[in-house]
Amino acid sequence: MSTSLSNSAPTPYHPTLPDSVAQAGTFFFLLFVFMWPFQRVPFLTDNLFGVQGLKPFNLLSAIVLAYLVFDTAPLHATDRIERTSIRIFLLYFAIFAIALIRSVPNAPLLHSRFPDSYPESYFDFVLSNCLVPIFYTLSFLFVLKRMRSFQEIERITTVICLSMLLLSIVFVALVLTNPSVSGMAEPVPASRDKMTEFCETYFGVHYNTIGTMYICTVPLLVYRALTRNALGIASLCLSLLAILLLESRGALVTVVASCSLYLILRRRFAILVVGAAAAGVTSLLWIGPTVQALLSVGFDGDSGASADALLTGRVDYVWAPLLSEWTSNIGLFLFGAGRYGMGTSQLWDTGALYQANQAHNAIINFFLDCGVILTGVLLIFLLLGTATAWRVGRRLNSDLYWALFVCIFGCGISMATQSDILPTIQNMYAFPIVAMMINLARLRYLGAITDTPKTGNNGKIENAPIALVARSKQKRERP
Repeated sequence: MSTSLSNSAPTPYHPTLPDSVAQAGTFFFLLFVFMWPFQRVPFLTDNLFGVQGLKPFNLLSAIVLAYLVFDTAPLHATDRIERTSIRIFLLYFAIFAIALIRSVPNAPLLHSRFPDSYPESYFDFVLSNCLVPIFYTLSFLFVLKRMRSFQEIERITTVICLSMLLLSIVFVALVLTNPSVSGMAEPVPASRDKMTEFCETYFGVHYNTIGTMYICTVPLLVYRALTRNALGIASLCLSLLAILLLESRGALVTVVASCSLYLILRRRFAILVVGAAAAGVTSLLWIGPTVQALLSVGFDGDSGASADALLTGRVDYVWAPLLSEWTSNIGLFLFGAGRYGMGTSQLWDTGALYQANQAHNAIINFFLDCGVILTGVLLIFLLLGTATAWRVGRRLNSDLYWALFVCIFGCGISMATQSDILPTIQNMYAFPIVAMMINLARLRYLGAITDTPKTGNNGKIENAPIALVARSKQKRERP
């Protein structure tokens, strides 16, 4: 058995570049992750030297890509877990690439309907809407290949905490200097259009996108705060304040659900009770616009509560007409319309469809882009992945792993009303988080087979891990 284990283990890949280059590559990657919430800030979206597409974030992404290609052999697997992970990633990337290729002929149509989101020329469309989303997936391969130890994974969580802390400080400061945006200076909640304009002016994104960033990262902040880390505590407190001021009802509900789940998984019931009491007292003393909107959602003046009102018009003016159109066309039903498929709908000028560039539901959006066949494959992978992640978490019993798991759980909840399956700015944090979960599982797996079991003179296995011994006994007992 010892011979089979040693011979079947793949040869580790050794970087060919000096250690100083490796350290520089890690630094640029961490800077790359740190910049995520600020990549669309107006002064960072200007082209350098007047070269189209040469923006600071794109340049930094290119550096990370170059290091990943020349120093890490991104497709070389060193163990079974890594090999399986890379294969699934390649399948995901192939689906993404096919959807993007199919969307290129639609560039003029998309530009006519969304002139601010999609450029008219094919070249600019490929640069802005094809290459930039690919950069988000780099973090998965980089973490999987280069950030393997527990200390390196902790470094990523520290960078995320710093990034969200800075985002929260800037957001809260800007809202305090513009009180009319959040309704703080008015007796009634301010219009969410004001918050939309505010976020797009200062951050270059919709306020729901900022809310999704908090959904994907707050459980990590809770994890750091529970370790009595000053950075984690400050980041968590300011992030919760920013969420209250953001007016994103989905972000508020999802963050509360995620934090509660994490505290339950770690059996921190006392903190859960104290947090719930603090939230109740805060609601009584100061009901912000987000809480007021949350309490009123789902009710209209005539018929009371309704599913469409609860989902703010998504059922009647997005999902129902789109699903009806796609199911009535066999080509669209089976294969979809390519990336950004909703923008190609023939219902655009009829008034039956809310004019948006996404369906506000990740599964429906994926169906519109890729069709029912790949959507079925996606659902199978999601179910298997969730079950596997839960099983691994119970075996690891790690605070950090459960925090990462809850981050993905929150991202999954947000898929019901926003976010996406294919890479976008909304789900960009999912890629490094999944890779960190895989690497934590690999640490346990590789630790279990570090000591090669030895066979004694009597044929019994000596000094072998319990799991390997049990496996060998099962093989011997088979008829």
